Amino acid sequence: MHSNGVEQDQPSGEGPERHVDEPRSALDDLAPATAQLIRRFLAQSCLKGGASPSDVAALYTAPEIVTDPEATAYLDRRYVDGELPRGWRELQDDLSEAALGAPSGTTPDALLELVERRAPLPARSIFDDPDDLDDDGQRCDARLIGRDPLLEDLNEESRRAIEGHIVSEVLGHGLAAIHTMQLRERLEASSDERALQYLDLPWEHGARPTDWDELRDSALRLRARLEARGQDPTDAFQRAAAQHPGLDVAAILTLLAEEADRR
Repeated sequence: MHSNGVEQDQPSGEGPERHVDEPRSALDDLAPATAQLIRRFLAQSCLKGGASPSDVAALYTAPEIVTDPEATAYLDRRYVDGELPRGWRELQDDLSEAALGAPSGTTPDALLELVERRAPLPARSIFDDPDDLDDDGQRCDARLIGRDPLLEDLNEESRRAIEGHIVSEVLGHGLAAIHTMQLRERLEASSDERALQYLDLPWEHGARPTDWDELRDSALRLRARLEARGQDPTDAFQRAAAQHPGLDVAAILTLLAEEADRR
């Protein structure tokens, strides 16, 4: 075709090569340095309860990101396109779950280490119903009627999360409110009415359940022992939890108490 006597190139069927159907990069596909920077950013955001605009800006302007177009494109998919790039949501979920049982004062690097060392939890299925029932034939996540629940009445995942919360509050001389909010959100997301029922008992009755106080007293005794020896209780618990991801909270307290007695 001609226009004003000048031949115009027309788009051919070939055109510029398009990549819309190519799989986009996942977090693990990025260069190790930039992937680790993003992982640490997510861990810090988890511990802070979110990322501020200045946090995002600092991530974007980090030298590792600025010089890595693939990493910049990965972040753009999250903060420009509003998508959740591959690997982002999975790591966020793992970090949130690890943070529930992590002591107050846990660093981003320590939280990432906990995620790496955590034993994977078995996937739940509709075919697991018999294992989801308590001794009375009720679902383990159903609200108890007629009596208040104890820790032993909760499913393992919720019990461990609440026990970790109780112990972290004691060892860290208090716990930021965001940790309690995150715990509640996690239990609400899993529709665990029984665990929420247990968590609310101190506010409903004005007193903690007996097994809550027993676990708290064990943590208080351990804190006194470790501090008398010049050890940081939160750091000691965090290291023990990372080294023994299969142990429950009470077992970790016993292990640390035995180690303190041997010194």
